[in-house]
Amino acid sequence: MGAAAVVLPDRAGPGAARNRGAAGARGDYLAFTEDDCAPAPDWLAAGGARLAREADRPPDVLEGATLLPDGRPARRRHEGRPTWLPTNLFVRRSFFERVGGYCEKFFDARGGIYFREDSDFGFTATAAGARVLFDPAPRVTHPREHGGWLDPIRWARRYEMDPLLASRHPDAFREEIEVVRLGPFRLRRPFVRACAGYVLALLAAAAAALIGEPGVAAWFAGLAVVMALAVWAKWGFDPRKLPAVLVVPPVLLLSLARGRARVRPAG
Repeated sequence: MGAAAVVLPDRAGPGAARNRGAAGARGDYLAFTEDDCAPAPDWLAAGGARLAREADRPPDVLEGATLLPDGRPARRRHEGRPTWLPTNLFVRRSFFERVGGYCEKFFDARGGIYFREDSDFGFTATAAGARVLFDPAPRVTHPREHGGWLDPIRWARRYEMDPLLASRHPDAFREEIEVVRLGPFRLRRPFVRACAGYVLALLAAAAAALIGEPGVAAWFAGLAVVMALAVWAKWGFDPRKLPAVLVVPPVLLLSLARGRARVRPAG
């Protein structure tokens, strides 16, 4: 059994790359991973073995385990729901074609930004009634992300794709994207809220100082520090990343605004 490389003439993002690869594949199932991942030597064999056991009722999607170098899951599965990480995903060809593959709009060629195309595929597949199985036997190791000191800024820029996902799947976006569950309670988008709180508190502190209210200014400045600590916590309070982290909130909010501007004409 041979292999062939499919090369796109222009940079078009991971969604387009996966779609072109799928179009050139020949099997009943498509096996997806990513260029920075290290599949276990028996990755394909393990996935194929599970699919063979399900031959009487073949699943639309089989999700394997994506692990960090220390063996922990790269993304936690909430209430048994799939993560839809394309680092370790086996998708039945006929189903992939039926749902239209990956949406290629989640990419900005000018900035090289891509994000949320995996969530979009998952929401689309779920709406189409996908039968999804999870099996820890097919294993892939994913490196830790955000290692560089400027990576928080690059990460924040990806939020430009959130409005597109929200416009395509409004209910699923609200219920699934960055929702923290605390018993019966749900806190939606706490990180985005912390970023907005940081920026608003800084603006309020500056305005209070300008009108001669130092006590009010100090109170808002303290609130900005609290919000900054909440943002910094995402990167484990790494002191090397602190300068970049302080820039993350305005970058993230501007990225969301750009994303809304991109979606609005299409609506």
